[in-house]
Amino acid sequence: MPAEPLHRVTFRLSYGDCDPAGIVYYANYQRWMERTHTEWWFLRGLRFDELPSRLGVAVVTRASTAEYERTITVFDLVECRLYAGRVGRTSFEVRCDFVTGDGERASTAALTLVCVDAADPRRAVPVPEPMRRALLGGDAPPGQDAPVPEVSG
Repeated sequence: MPAEPLHRVTFRLSYGDCDPAGIVYYANYQRWMERTHTEWWFLRGLRFDELPSRLGVAVVTRASTAEYERTITVFDLVECRLYAGRVGRTSFEVRCDFVTGDGERASTAALTLVCVDAADPRRAVPVPEPMRRALLGGDAPPGQDAPVPEVSG
């Protein structure tokens, strides 16, 4: 895994993220991981909703895991850090570390995603080269520069 994350999304927890005791609802980690990795793809010009028409593939989730190391609560500041994991022939992994404002990791979650034929989603197909390059080297698709996200301050 690279030392620097591929992408980061920072947010402050609200009441809607937590259970009645004010502790983050565990399933929200999956939502945040999904948001972070699909935003990274979007910023690279590889929108998942356009992959079937552009590259002939769809991306489906094969596995999802999470480990909860520390409780986070309403109004905590959380940063979701995205890392690329293993890149296989037809599948790839992404991992997100959820780090609190004090720099402590609260959770680690991972997804295994599989590329499937857009016309026959029962058939796995190779990870397209633009996606493979982005995961392995952080390159933008050919002929495109990756947009630079605006930083609000």
